[in-house]
Amino acid sequence: MSRILKFKEKIISYLGENEQDADLMSWMNAQPVLDRPDILRALNSLLLENLDIKPDLDREEVLAIVDEKIQEFEESILDNKLHESLFKMEMEARITDEETFGYYLDFTRQEVKTRIVSNPENQENWDLAHKIIQMEKDSGFYNPDNWKAII
Repeated sequence: MSRILKFKEKIISYLGENEQDADLMSWMNAQPVLDRPDILRALNSLLLENLDIKPDLDREEVLAIVDEKIQEFEESILDNKLHESLFKMEMEARITDEETFGYYLDFTRQEVKTRIVSNPENQENWDLAHKIIQMEKDSGFYNPDNWKAII
């Protein structure tokens, strides 16, 4: 079964159950980002199958315009994924350098300690501090003196 057909069946099930448009939109938003262009293509196909187009509108022209917009949407998703991957690769390259890793670790440690001192009741900051301490221990960078301001 093709992806488009699978999505068409799911959309039909939502429409057939007389559910609200919000339910269909919630389902669409819950799907993986990379599936959304195909979901829109399936929805577009269903609409075109059931649409009484005015005589002065060219069905193929409408389809071409919608397909173009879906393609632009898909390209924006892929561009975002590419930028995210490039950012991760750049960060991984920098973090593998011990000096740079030490700099990021010092900066992060100071930021977390500052947050804890300014708001000691915030459990999320304490949880983050514990995770950083564990990471330091696992990577051999742990020094208890670095944390004495909050311990």
